[in-house]
Amino acid sequence: MQEEFYRLSNQSQAAFAKKLTPTNIAFLGIKIPQIKEFVKSHAITYDELYHIKLNQYVEQDILFGLFLNKLGKVKNELYYKTFLYFVKYLDNWMTCDTFVCNTQFKKNEYDKLLSIITYILQQQPMEVRCGLILLKKYFIKELPFDEIFKMIEKIKYGDYYVDMGCAWLLCTMGCYDFEYIYNHFSHILEMSSFVYKKTIQKMRESYLITSEQKQRLNKLNL
Repeated sequence: MQEEFYRLSNQSQAAFAKKLTPTNIAFLGIKIPQIKEFVKSHAITYDELYHIKLNQYVEQDILFGLFLNKLGKVKNELYYKTFLYFVKYLDNWMTCDTFVCNTQFKKNEYDKLLSIITYILQQQPMEVRCGLILLKKYFIKELPFDEIFKMIEKIKYGDYYVDMGCAWLLCTMGCYDFEYIYNHFSHILEMSSFVYKKTIQKMRESYLITSEQKQRLNKLNL
């Protein structure tokens, strides 16, 4: 199966992808839709999954994550163990975001997911970004915003991809409840001036924020 996957590689696509994704890991030049199609057309076991070498090629890492999502249709302890194993190898935003955006958790799995998020928010930067995007995807409508703030105020900021992940989360929260986020900008500024600035910028750019709300945002100091 690995050789079949490698045959999809393309040098010009690899050069293009490398420009978009800061990482020291090599690229094969396989587009994400191709990887998704490959995963769709192949069955895999956990034993076989663990034979995929991580941090050798970016697309190979993405392949691992998408296969894990496929196996995750059944959320057993082996799935969660492999989830925590995999996120330790997250090295770049492309692998992280592709993995998270293709996860599928049901509401009866949210308690376990939340415990995992709470854990990985205190780990390495790309794990933290993973946790932030999971919060954005699954918990904005499920948790009180005060509770989300308690989780993210403990994060170590200063890494670009952590900070941007948090700004993305806060902007989305602001689209759901503008007044809450507007009234918590001083709190956000205490956490990180960069996150504060990027959250305001993203909200100004969002089509979900009204013209009147954008006028109020324009009055804030950056």
